[in-house]
Amino acid sequence: MNKMLETLNNETFRKVLFIATAIILLVIFCVAITPVTLQNDTFYAIKTGEVITQNGIDNVDHFSWHENLPYTYPHWLYDVISYYIYTFMGFEGIYIVTMILTVILGLSIYFVNSKLSKNYIISFVITVGAMYLLRDYITARAQLVTFIFFIYTIYCIEQFLDTKKIRYRHIFSINVIINS
Repeated sequence: MNKMLETLNNETFRKVLFIATAIILLVIFCVAITPVTLQNDTFYAIKTGEVITQNGIDNVDHFSWHENLPYTYPHWLYDVISYYIYTFMGFEGIYIVTMILTVILGLSIYFVNSKLSKNYIISFVITVGAMYLLRDYITARAQLVTFIFFIYTIYCIEQFLDTKKIRYRHIFSINVIINS
């Protein structure tokens, strides 16, 4: 009985140690692949956030050559948050938030893969590969938040199909509404 408990404790310890190491390595990797440069869309998001803060959502494109061109702000909340981050912390703040979102994306991919596959080693390898392939798309844009929501949408669909629990369907529906 003691050998069985000792073996169980050793396996549990190894599993926890691997997961902790994987998380630390993923955080370091995600921070390392976050580019320091900003795209034109980043500047557009900041300026759009400023316009929304000053005028509200007025459904007018203020940056078009045509006067009063109708426009729908698809990610107005991200733009407003980007504007406030820039106002209080400058471009360093935008970069720090982009690193944080990249880490959240990497850890989300890892945890969802781990939950669905039940294999922590393969999940780690897949996550590193996925983040490496996504490195060109990591920037201070609303799509980074959308990627995170997409990962949890996949998780909710898989859990709903597997368990038939209605809460996953509701979370999926909320997720779709948020990303519309």
